[in-house]
This record gives sequence, C-alpha cells and structure tokens, in this order.
Amino acid sequence: MGPAGADGAAGATGPTGPVGEVPDDAFASFINTQYVLQTGTPIAVFESVPDVTGNIAQTSPSTISLAAGYYLISYKVSCLFRSANYMQVTPYYNNVAHLETGIYFATSAEGSSACGSAFIVLYAPSPTEFSLNYSGSANAVEGEVNITILKLRRTP
Repeated sequence: MGPAGADGAAGATGPTGPVGEVPDDAFASFINTQYVLQTGTPIAVFESVPDVTGNIAQTSPSTISLAAGYYLISYKVSCLFRSANYMQVTPYYNNVAHLETGIYFATSAEGSSACGSAFIVLYAPSPTEFSLNYSGSANAVEGEVNITILKLRRTP
C-alpha cells in the first residue's frame, strides 16, 4: 500500500476475454393502403419488411405473432369518413384488448379525414399474437395502416 492518503500502485491488467457477437436485430414492418376499415373487425396488413430472425411473423392477414420478449411497436392509422364519425383503433396482445394504448379521432364534418398514431413497449412473457382492431362508428374508406415492430434486447 502507498502512503496514507495516496493511491497505491495499480496491478497488472488481466487477460481480455473473447469478443462477443452481437445478434442481428429483430424487426419487421407491415402496411395496407386504400383499405376499407370495417367497424368491429381486425385490420388486415401486408408484410413490408420481414423479420429474418423468426421472432416476428405474420400468421394471418390481421395477426402478427411475437416470440416472448420486449418489443417497441409503432403504428399509425388514417382514413376518410364520408360523414361525421369517429375512429377507434385498439391493439390486442397478451390475450387482452388494450384501450390504454389505442387511438381515437372524432370528425364533425362530411368528407373529413381522421388519423392517429401510437408508440408502445409491449412485454410478452410468452409468445403472443398482436393485432389492431377497428371499432369506429361507421366504415371508413381510403385507410392507410403502418406498423413497425422492433424486438428490444432486454431479458425479463
């Protein structure tokens, strides 16, 4: 030890371990355009960018399967109403509808557009299915849907 109040000499640096390999990011995106949103139905999307890792997979036109883990999900829905209406889009995951992460937009004029978007962090303790469900007051036309999903590198 060095004198009181002073730092002692540093020891030798130990061996450096092997360089780890960072896994590929898991991400995917889904879209739909010129879509008719029908009240009380799930929203259909098409895969735009597939996830090559297999963590995110489309299993039906309106369902996306997610492996267990944490995900950042961004989604946007826009449409056109021919008369005054409202748009309600609700995500469904972990076997529950999640109104708290949904979007809502009301119009008060004929021929009005409606748009909403949200970002959520989803924790799936086990594999789960994700979908967006439309429950507005009437059908809407010229719908556009964008969903982007990124699996986060975090263990529970």
